[in-house]
Amino acid sequence: MTEEKKIQGLAPVRTAHLVASLFALVGMVFLLLERVLAAVLEMARGAVTLGLARYNNFTGRFAAQNFSEDKELLGLLKEAEGLLPMADVALVVLLVISVLLILVAAAGLAFPRQMLHILVALKLLKWQKGKEVEPEGESIGEVLEKLGNVPLKKIALPLVCIVAVVVAVFAVRSCNETAQENELAASVRDMQEQSLAYINAQKDFFAKNAYVGNAKALQLGDSASTDYFDYKITSTRFTAVSKVDISGCPAGSKWSVSASAKGVFTKELALYRSAPKDTNCVKLTPDYKNLGRAR
Repeated sequence: MTEEKKIQGLAPVRTAHLVASLFALVGMVFLLLERVLAAVLEMARGAVTLGLARYNNFTGRFAAQNFSEDKELLGLLKEAEGLLPMADVALVVLLVISVLLILVAAAGLAFPRQMLHILVALKLLKWQKGKEVEPEGESIGEVLEKLGNVPLKKIALPLVCIVAVVVAVFAVRSCNETAQENELAASVRDMQEQSLAYINAQKDFFAKNAYVGNAKALQLGDSASTDYFDYKITSTRFTAVSKVDISGCPAGSKWSVSASAKGVFTKELALYRSAPKDTNCVKLTPDYKNLGRAR
């Protein structure tokens, strides 16, 4: 009686269900880790963006150049910024692993005997001699031969689901990244168009009135805001300040166009275009200082 109960406790179907449940549990642990890391990464990204923005203005640069603590903190922020892409990759890896484990668990629960044969062939499990006698060691070829008796659609369906989910995960991730990059690029183009609109409006106004016009005179709004930039027009200047990190160009970076009249008897309009000196900002707008110039 004892031997019979032991054999029943380790019956193939029950063993396969137990192994599948373990796969599901590990998959859920990986998924939990992915979610926790995503939340931590979001907070870290915000902290790095704010920190770099703090050191991008005059007082921040002064502090970084004259105080060792600020210089060290700025170095740590830049190191953390360099690690963010690696953390994004880790998120993808964790997500893919969790999805694969959960799908394997689902396949094991749906097809327990087939999964058990595969585990034995891979030498992850061994058949127990008893009421249900099975060969102790089987090759992959023998397992595939046994699986040949199973309808192809039953085996193909879970495999197709696994492949489809993995492809979908990478596709969605890639689409999201592409969409975000396109949105950022569009925001930068819009900022340059706003700057060019100010330049052209100031040129037209000065040609008629021989003095620099403010926002009202130029028939432009004195301030505006988007998800990525804050715009402001004062009596003689247009400014655009980034609100978020854009491809490594830190939040708080400023682009501006200043207008003034020069000359005594003959007035001429002078336009001074200024862009951030940060290398990543220069890459975003390499021709900003030539906006509105005759080519």
